[in-house]
Amino acid sequence: MTPASRACRVGSGPITQSDFIINQPGCGQKLHVLPYPNAYHRIVLRGNQTNNQFTIIEGLIYINEEARLHYHMNEDEMFFVINGTLQFAVDGKQFCARAGISVYISRSVTQFVRNINSKPAFFQILFAPSGREKFLETVSIINDNSPINSTQANLLALNHGQVNLGEVSKC
Repeated sequence: MTPASRACRVGSGPITQSDFIINQPGCGQKLHVLPYPNAYHRIVLRGNQTNNQFTIIEGLIYINEEARLHYHMNEDEMFFVINGTLQFAVDGKQFCARAGISVYISRSVTQFVRNINSKPAFFQILFAPSGREKFLETVSIINDNSPINSTQANLLALNHGQVNLGEVSKC
């Protein structure tokens, strides 16, 4: 567990399966996960806190920022749009999801998410099973160094079970 997440957790001692965790707003490890200047997200819950069942991250997507078309080979993904509106393309179908909507995407299904016209959109993502945090920690290092080496980021993604496919046109 990172010092940032340890400081925000209620309770003490090692995490066990019977423990519960309360994370305060803004807690968790902050990582630069997308190739945009403001694309910092936080790991809210890590696999070692959930018996390796899932990982939860949260963050903002600003106008014209996106996670390009890709799919995950190892994890299912569940988006929770908390405020704002996000455009999705899932398995070739485009739609918008506003605050309060959840979007489940199973592994190996193509997906894309973009903020096309909303104030910064706040979301949480649950990845199951856990393990996604290892990729996010490593890609953050690449995204912190300008110019961003997209070839290196794509190879890293592939090594962590994510296949990046490219861009989706705006609807």
